[in-house]
Parts: sequence; C-alpha cells; structure tokens
Amino acid sequence: MMDYEDIIKFSPFVLNHLITLKETHDYYLKKFIDNETEISYSQYYMFMLLYFEPGVNQSDIAKACFMNRSGVSRAFTDFENKGLIERKINPNNKREYITTLTEKGLKTAKFLEKKEIEWDEMICRQLDLSRDDLLEILSKLSMKSLNFNREKF
Repeated sequence: MMDYEDIIKFSPFVLNHLITLKETHDYYLKKFIDNETEISYSQYYMFMLLYFEPGVNQSDIAKACFMNRSGVSRAFTDFENKGLIERKINPNNKREYITTLTEKGLKTAKFLEKKEIEWDEMICRQLDLSRDDLLEILSKLSMKSLNFNREKF
C-alpha cells in the first residue's frame, strides 16, 4: 500500500498537487487563526479582503469569496462586535456600508499577512524562486485556467 507522500510524489495530475498545497497551507494558517486571532478560518478570506481592498463593499466581498451577502453580513456583525471593523453608512448610497478595519483589525490582518509571507517564503526556498516570480507564474496559470473555462463553457 502506498503512503500519502508516495501518492503525492507520483500523482500525474496538477490538481492533486494544488490540493495538497492548499490543504497543508490551510492547516498551517488555521493554527494561527484559531490560537492567536478572534476570527474563524471560514471568515479569513473576507477579513483579509478588507485589509487588501479598503473600501470594498459587502456585495463585492460576497462575489470574491463565493458567498451570499447574508453570510458576509453575519461575519461583519461578528467582526464589528469584536472590535475588528467599523461600518458607516455610505453617504452616496444609504443602502451600503463603508467598512474599515479598526486598529485591532489592522493588527490582526498584519499578523496574518506575516504568516502568509512566511508560508510563501518556505515554498519559494524549496523551488529556488523569488516570491514575486512564483506569484507571477501562479497568476499566469490561474488566468489561463479561467480563460480556458470561459472559452469552453
């Protein structure tokens, strides 16, 4: 019987390797999220989107995170109750909130960004690539995949 490492090592499919990277990344990051932050792992991507895209609205976050608006709204209420974000009604659109990270939220996001970079750098050392080079390669692959699906379906 093959062990897990052999299955990964000899897999003929790119997807198996990508899934392994995602799962091991998630395991690594979840330890820090669970032990050192007040967010849940399921809230991670929408929380970090607020950090990297200040001023993004809830509808755009829902689309980017493949969630419905009510799920984002619940998470934002949780973030607000924990003092991680502030929401103010948009004066140009009374049905929309302008959401910003508080000082506590920024501290949490910067901590998580540091952990992401540590993970990335570990991967890059294994490949003898710079982080920028790896991100460029992955971006090209992602866009190629997206365009392939758009052309086919």
